[in-house]
Amino acid sequence: MGKWRKVKLVVIVFICIVSLVGCTRTKIVDKLSIVHVFGFDLDDNGNVIGSALFPEYTKSKGSDKSQYLEAKTDAVALLRPKMSTHTSTPVALSKIRVLVLGNEFATTGVNDVVERLLLTPEIATNIQIAVSSHSAKETLNTLKKGDLTLADQIKQNMTGQQLPRMNLHVFLNHFYGEGMDPYVPMVTIDENDKIQVDRVGIFKDDKFKLHLNEQETFIFSILENYRSQAIYEIVLDKENRADVIIIQAFRNKRKWEWVKDEQQLNLSLKLVWTITHHPDRFNLENPDDLEMIKRLIKKEVKKDIEELLNTFKEKGVDPLGIGNIVRSQDRDWDENSFYEQYPTLPINIDINLEIIHSGLQG
Repeated sequence: MGKWRKVKLVVIVFICIVSLVGCTRTKIVDKLSIVHVFGFDLDDNGNVIGSALFPEYTKSKGSDKSQYLEAKTDAVALLRPKMSTHTSTPVALSKIRVLVLGNEFATTGVNDVVERLLLTPEIATNIQIAVSSHSAKETLNTLKKGDLTLADQIKQNMTGQQLPRMNLHVFLNHFYGEGMDPYVPMVTIDENDKIQVDRVGIFKDDKFKLHLNEQETFIFSILENYRSQAIYEIVLDKENRADVIIIQAFRNKRKWEWVKDEQQLNLSLKLVWTITHHPDRFNLENPDDLEMIKRLIKKEVKKDIEELLNTFKEKGVDPLGIGNIVRSQDRDWDENSFYEQYPTLPINIDINLEIIHSGLQG
């Protein structure tokens, strides 16, 4: 009997623990204002305006599930305590999915947010940081009209569209790393009052400096990521919209080589792509036509890469981490000396293009 009593006791204790854990989770959800999206702006006096969206779990299903909260203070660290004075439950940041930086705030500098908020253990490193072309307040109020899907919207644009993969971990690595600058997804409010993911924004140190357009984002993505499913369009005749080549990226492999004696950088890029549309005058089953269309694509891609690299040099930004690449191959590398040279640094580009699964559409 003693043995069975011990077994029963263990079972009872196990059931109690499971029950208590379940009750504890329910209490936490009901008694916290769990922020999903947090925004930052500046007012005319330089004060920080914090805005937040959080689901109200205690509301009925028929009510508005997204609650908006706003507070103003002179220090980022005081935003959460001040927000909590306006709520019936403490404001919790542990479940933040997206941090939205208003355009003016991002341009002025985000160092305080990084040091006072993003480096706390409470914040997970897989959250997204985004810069809005509008204020964060406008962006969150627009987002409030729909569902809290901004994180999923950004993620979808990374897996199936043009954006390179990025999150807080990538941002902090580039923010604090030598020879590289951070980049983030951009968002905007379109003409239909909807949130739209608007390509890539680039920082220099802690200040927002450059907003890439669609084509620049595509080129940046293939240089930064191994795999991309982005679409690339080459217009052969601007007056004839049918005379275009449409490519879907599949796999990209890059290799950088620093030639110290000549103080130049060589980029070898292997692209494995699919042609999804081409003019009728090309027959991709004909080796000569296929070679011709490959030459056209390589020429256009090389031109776009050169233009993007020149834009980075002119703006003094290095989101590709070219400085870090050279540092890894040159033990005499010095950050200040390198970035004095950076605007005129020769970069030679060699492209190897492989076309797969093409010729299905003319």
